[in-house]
Amino acid sequence: MTDARGANLLALGCDALDSTTERALEDLLEYADPDLVYVVRDGADVRVTSRLRRAFDGPVVDPDGPATCHTVSVSGVTFAFVDAIELLEDAIGEPKPSADGIDDGGRKRSAVSTDTGDDTEPFPTDVDYLVCDDLEPVTDRVTLEATLDGREAIARYQARSRGETVFCTGSLPASYDYVWRDVVDGVPIRLPVRGLGPIRRSGAAELARLTCDGAGSIAVSSVPGDRIGLGALAGVGPETADRLRDRGYDSRMHVAEAPIADLRSIDGIGESTARRIRRSARAIEESCVVRRTDESVPPVDGNPLFVDIETDGLQPTIVWLIGVYDPARDRYVDFVDTELSRSNPGTATRAFLEWLAAEYDDPELVAWNGYGFDFVHLERFVARYAPEYREFWAERVSTNDPYDWAIRRDHAVLPGRTNRLEEVAAALGYTRDIGVDAIDGRTLAKRIRRRLEGPDGTEPTEPHGGSGCATDREIDWENARKYCEADVRELAAVYDAIANAKPTAGTDGIGRATGDAERTAGGTSNRTADSTAQTGLGDFEP
Repeated sequence: MTDARGANLLALGCDALDSTTERALEDLLEYADPDLVYVVRDGADVRVTSRLRRAFDGPVVDPDGPATCHTVSVSGVTFAFVDAIELLEDAIGEPKPSADGIDDGGRKRSAVSTDTGDDTEPFPTDVDYLVCDDLEPVTDRVTLEATLDGREAIARYQARSRGETVFCTGSLPASYDYVWRDVVDGVPIRLPVRGLGPIRRSGAAELARLTCDGAGSIAVSSVPGDRIGLGALAGVGPETADRLRDRGYDSRMHVAEAPIADLRSIDGIGESTARRIRRSARAIEESCVVRRTDESVPPVDGNPLFVDIETDGLQPTIVWLIGVYDPARDRYVDFVDTELSRSNPGTATRAFLEWLAAEYDDPELVAWNGYGFDFVHLERFVARYAPEYREFWAERVSTNDPYDWAIRRDHAVLPGRTNRLEEVAAALGYTRDIGVDAIDGRTLAKRIRRRLEGPDGTEPTEPHGGSGCATDREIDWENARKYCEADVRELAAVYDAIANAKPTAGTDGIGRATGDAERTAGGTSNRTADSTAQTGLGDFEP
């Protein structure tokens, strides 16, 4: 269960699992591999939490029943769960009166408890993460100043804590990452706040898995709630999944072993869709790349250089880190701009190009979704901030995108639930270096963006005004570089898996695919109401 970088917490809303089959629920738990499950308060349903407890043999924390404070420790990481902010005030010795002992949510308040069951034991002051869904930012409509509900209570707790606790809330999406500030007895207090709730995007809400380490760093990964069970298969939405189950195909393994003729006989499934569904089932169940053609993966004759860029978002104003891995030399190099400035955002790009031109005559760059992101913005930054290298970039540098080759050009099927690089690599059995602290690309981009809001790249002090303002967390440059190195080494492993996969023989055929009904004339996939085609920048993080 436990990730090498920390403990895995699966946070979910009951609405995402309301109509989920038992087999799909088991699939979700196997896929997320959590150490504990947290059910957010919004939309909580005792029927769903009961099913979770029956399916999962670890701790399931939910808001049902009497309001309590309790702790759960997993592999050296300690979580405190506080059902109501008033209970935290009681626990730290400063009770706040409440009429009839009823909290604001209408639940009977109980004594403070810990996972030892000892009601008399004081609430610990050394937890790594404190979870309370009462924590939620609010903005004054007149002054536009932001405040945090529950800030005073967590500030008093933080002032007494032996270390810095990270505060989490299911009232905010898992992409939320701010540091609030307060002053207790004249001492400035930092209040890191992270969201746990589902990440809302077009389509189904994404279930969040948070890898939390003992140092307060969190890496967020997610999967759409409809990509579990049979819904994980390309071309299978709720209606098709129901029809498959009606014909006895209630697991992906059954689908992977099904004759094409049987799948084709199901209403709404034609020849090309049947083959597509079965290939997807084989890729996921066998944790492998399923090749559709015998064409070689580019670069065919060149020496690939695996590249990843880190920016401030999907519409970047700065490229602040570029990492390169050369497998022929087994060498990683990077170019990082720690002096962030909107007036000079091309520092890392210029350093990268100077090195590239000196080291390689005809470099072959490889980036995951490079044609959709990395190469697009590198070319833009070369033209604007390093024009002396425009000719070198245009005439000497070759670019390659294995995601584009495999998915958009339909040469292979990948085993991930999404097409994010880390997801595909994990499905192929690749494990990241344990030296990388828990972090993710989206969180890094948001911290860089907030850092740029300050003058000359310094941290903004009071963007919302007042002592309770939100600021970014410090940027650990060394960990960011390790994260980038892990990305490019991961990319090299996925590239090798694609290149070394043998073309599918037999009934699935070998050759260029042209007939899938979901394909458009331009060669990209459209996601329909009954499809799980996975393309587009929404699947990627900078």
